Amino acid sequence: SGPRGLVRSALVAAFAGGYIRSMTKLQGHMGVRGIWRLLVLPLSDLLSFYVALATTIALRQPSLLNAGTAAAFLPLFAVWMAALYTLEFYDLRGVRGFGALLRNLMVLSAACFFTGTTYFYALEPYAGLTPKTHLVLVILISHLLILASRRALLWMVRSSLFDQQVVFLCDREHVAEIEKDFGGHFKDKCLNMVDWHPDVDMIVADSRWVDEHWDEARDVFMGAVMHKVPVLSLESFYELFFGKVSPDYAANPSWTLKFALPQANSLYWKVKRACDVAGSALLLILLSPVLAATAALVAVLDGRPVFFGQERAGLLGRPFMLWKFRTMTVGADAQGPFTSAATSVALVTKLGAYLRRFRLDELPQLWNVLRGDMSLVGPRPEWMREVEVLEKTVPGYHLRHMVYPGITGWAQLNFRATSNVGDSLEKIHYDLYYLKYLSFSLDLGILLKTLKRVCVNDLTISATPRPAVKTARARTEWASDLRSLGRTLQGQWGGRLPA
Repeated sequence: SGPRGLVRSALVAAFAGGYIRSMTKLQGHMGVRGIWRLLVLPLSDLLSFYVALATTIALRQPSLLNAGTAAAFLPLFAVWMAALYTLEFYDLRGVRGFGALLRNLMVLSAACFFTGTTYFYALEPYAGLTPKTHLVLVILISHLLILASRRALLWMVRSSLFDQQVVFLCDREHVAEIEKDFGGHFKDKCLNMVDWHPDVDMIVADSRWVDEHWDEARDVFMGAVMHKVPVLSLESFYELFFGKVSPDYAANPSWTLKFALPQANSLYWKVKRACDVAGSALLLILLSPVLAATAALVAVLDGRPVFFGQERAGLLGRPFMLWKFRTMTVGADAQGPFTSAATSVALVTKLGAYLRRFRLDELPQLWNVLRGDMSLVGPRPEWMREVEVLEKTVPGYHLRHMVYPGITGWAQLNFRATSNVGDSLEKIHYDLYYLKYLSFSLDLGILLKTLKRVCVNDLTISATPRPAVKTARARTEWASDLRSLGRTLQGQWGGRLPA
């Protein structure tokens, strides 16, 4: 009851609503059995938190062992699970090494203690339950259980107890390519290729192959309908398990009619803009001491100018001036686009290397977000001189300009900074995935994972190998220039674009 109860109820309702929507969306792709595999770790973590809470209260204050205490802790545990997601505890590749797992647990424990203390002091101690020793015991016990669950999961993966059985309806050569290129990731994703039988978990179908071999595919599809086995297209499979889209798939202009243009006037954009304004303004205020100290260091150690401005491509390819703290020698951009990594490193100042390592040089872009040039989340804005090259060489590159560029984005989480056309071709896969699946949940996930990504060196990032997608039609390249479209729209809307 009262303000504290309303806040708690709102947090629980938001958590439950987002959870149900996410599970409903996943079920359409993976079926019930696939969802349960995804739920094992989150549910086991939530159980670990409550077991730790019950054990602590039973030892110290048995009178508080009731449903009210459990409800009071639910919002906090939801935040702790978000921290687990941020630290990649739900990605097998992130928990394979025991040393890395222990380091992440130490970071998690600090985050849990800080958020737990803040939560209880903000809402006042619940029924005499204070966050001191109780909170330490809950964190200690739950983290031991989480450590045990991750080690048990790895054992089950190695023993193939968690494998999802997948039937591929496509050319044998294509299956061989998939096995060759994705063998390691198949194991990480708990996937096992099998022949059709009624207990398989998923069917992945190449539409071209199905058209040409309908007599073979018909019986499998009939069985899938009868046994309620989910059927995915080859493209949907890649997107679901690898988080990116093939440019071959998006090279046709009609792609935008289906995935980009229908969202142009949606409520999503208005709420996103409001969040950008509020978030950038708040961060500029909170980080003002950091901004001032960084500016002073650059001025003293590297001299003036303190800031570096560069013309980047924004919404619909419109140029805008992006601002950063200067990290390279004056005039370094005279080297031109796609400077080699070795040359770029040589041009970076000593202070600039540290600023880049922890992304402090990007902080002035909060001003660009507040102005409306950028968003907090979106494809990274590229230098206009690089864009002129990439538009002619990378199929579907224009599509990434259909949304506002961002300080952080899906491609930044999954790939390193680009320095050549090949890297840009790989990176566009992720940008198109973001464009296709725009949502608040995706934006929130990106923001959460960015907290860890800022501490990871770009040199350690390598993307999943690009799937070898075969299509019957020859590759086509969309040659429309969205910057021309932007100028046309500006004329129609009186010189300005809608927010």
